Amino acid sequence: MTSTTFKRILVGANGTTGSERALEVAISLAASIHAQIILLGVIVPLSAETQAEGFGLEEASRARADLEKQVRSAERIARDQGVDVVTEIIEGDPEKEIERKSEEASADLIVVGHRDIGRVRRWLEGSTSETLVRKSQVSILVVHDHHSL
Repeated sequence: MTSTTFKRILVGANGTTGSERALEVAISLAASIHAQIILLGVIVPLSAETQAEGFGLEEASRARADLEKQVRSAERIARDQGVDVVTEIIEGDPEKEIERKSEEASADLIVVGHRDIGRVRRWLEGSTSETLVRKSQVSILVVHDHHSL
């Protein structure tokens, strides 16, 4: 029988309460099993139409600041618990960037948050956690936001 131990845990963050909960769980797990954490903050870029029209720029700036604050706070908490942590904040498609980083870092586990969204929004935007569960070659831990339970 072989032992499956997670040595590198990638956790995706986007500044939401769902990703806040995923960060908490990932840090706790990493601390308990002495794994490395890769904190990946992903900012979804504004559409070309939104950029051209100038709408949403202030909101995007606030979202970036919120994400950076969330990731830096999680990084401090992880380090305080003795967890080896690597942090990266990038812009791009969350599913693609999480998959790319998990391969690049040889992650053993991906931790992501999940929140309930309506059918229309799910159809339009999709769900990062559901897409990763279906397509990823790496084990996925989906953490539900306290508010959606």
